[in-house]
Amino acid sequence: MSATDAKSLVNRYLDAWFLVTKRFDTQIREKVGQTVTTDQFCALRLIHEKPACTPSDLAELLCVGKSSITALVNKLADRNLVHRTGDERDRRVIYLTLSDAGLKIYKETEQEIKNLLEPYLKHFKPEAVQNFIESFEKLATLLTQEEGLENQ
Repeated sequence: MSATDAKSLVNRYLDAWFLVTKRFDTQIREKVGQTVTTDQFCALRLIHEKPACTPSDLAELLCVGKSSITALVNKLADRNLVHRTGDERDRRVIYLTLSDAGLKIYKETEQEIKNLLEPYLKHFKPEAVQNFIESFEKLATLLTQEEGLENQ
C-alpha cells in the first residue's frame, strides 16, 4: 500500500470514527446519562462478563490507571451497584461483582443502547455488519498485542 493510500485510509477512518463516536456518545448520554456514565456502564458490563473481576483487571480492560479505577469503583460501590469481596486466601485481592441494583441498571442500559443502535444497523446487510465487527475486533486485538506493532 502506498503512503498516499495509507494516509487517505487513515483520514477516512479518523473522520468516520470521530463522527460516529461523538454522535453515539451524545445519544447514549442523553438516554442513560441520568442513570450511569458511559465509563460506569462499561465497568458494569466488564464486571458482569468477567468472573472474579478485580479492580486491576478492570483498569487493564478499560485502559486506565489504577487510581482512576479506584474512583470509578468507589462511585459504583457508593451507589450500591457493585460489591467488593475479599479473597479468602489473599486479603490484598478484591473481587468485584454486580449487586442486584447494578445488574438491573446494567441490563436496562444495555437495552437502551441496543435500542439506539438497531435502527442504524437495519440499513446494512447482516454480513456487512458481521464483517465490520470482525474487522474492528481484529484492529482491537492488534492494538492490544505487541505483534501488531512488530508486523509494521
